[in-house]
Amino acid sequence: MSLQQFSAFTLARVDQYLAMKLNTYTPAEYLHNAMNYSLFNGGKRIRPMLVYATAQLVDKITPMTDATAAAIESIHAYSLIHDDLPSMDDDDLRRGKPTSHIQFDEATAILAGDALQTFAFELLSDASLAAPQQQLQLIQELVLASGRHGMVTGQMLDLDALNKDIPLPQLEQMHSHKTGALIKASVRMGALSTLAFEGDDILLSDNFKKLNTYAETIGLAFQVQDDIIDLTSDTKTLGKTQFSDVNANKPTYPKLLGLDGAQSLVKKLHQEAMDQITSFGEKSQSLADIANYIIYRNH
Repeated sequence: MSLQQFSAFTLARVDQYLAMKLNTYTPAEYLHNAMNYSLFNGGKRIRPMLVYATAQLVDKITPMTDATAAAIESIHAYSLIHDDLPSMDDDDLRRGKPTSHIQFDEATAILAGDALQTFAFELLSDASLAAPQQQLQLIQELVLASGRHGMVTGQMLDLDALNKDIPLPQLEQMHSHKTGALIKASVRMGALSTLAFEGDDILLSDNFKKLNTYAETIGLAFQVQDDIIDLTSDTKTLGKTQFSDVNANKPTYPKLLGLDGAQSLVKKLHQEAMDQITSFGEKSQSLADIANYIIYRNH
């Protein structure tokens, strides 16, 4: 299956699951509309793609995989809403459309983000999945990736670094939390969502460790490439304002390493990621395609 075909498969499957679950409770219509707006506004679904790609590599896709992919995308959507707020990055555009607080209002955007965050755990804790040990493990993975051990701390470090020159290790620490943690969770949780789940045993396997390293590497590569395309793509292609990081005086990889140095780092990380999955053979094709996309994308 080509990347285009796999992307279409992922988009259709996770969006159907999200819509089915989200539309079961709609008393606050304005809030519901804001949640829908940010969930279904043209996202590439890279994190769900990683979930499904890893699941089919380890074993096969299950209803737990659908819940996992949907939960991670919900967390991602919430994080973008809050990231765009005036008190954070103060962005007016996201994926070429008005950001949530512009389309609705700031209070509604905050509440939509809050609701999407808890919606993620609603999906993973659904009693109909009937696998409490597996569900608890998945919930714990997402807690660590999205909260103070992961994305939220990354956002705080990002805010704290404004108008400062920070060294490369500190920049990597920031992005391993802000961007990398949820990407790594997508791969880890994809494996844990399958029928191959065996509690802590799967976490200790050599194959799981390889997938974990692959995920850490592409998570960092994703952010480095983001910094590069902020400089090299235009606003229309990006779907958000070009030079937004530069204008906000944020620390970036091109700022620390130069554009050529940042591009060399992306290539190095790409090779490291591919080295981790070669032993899986043809089953790793989708993961390889996603890594290639992350490296060569322009938006």
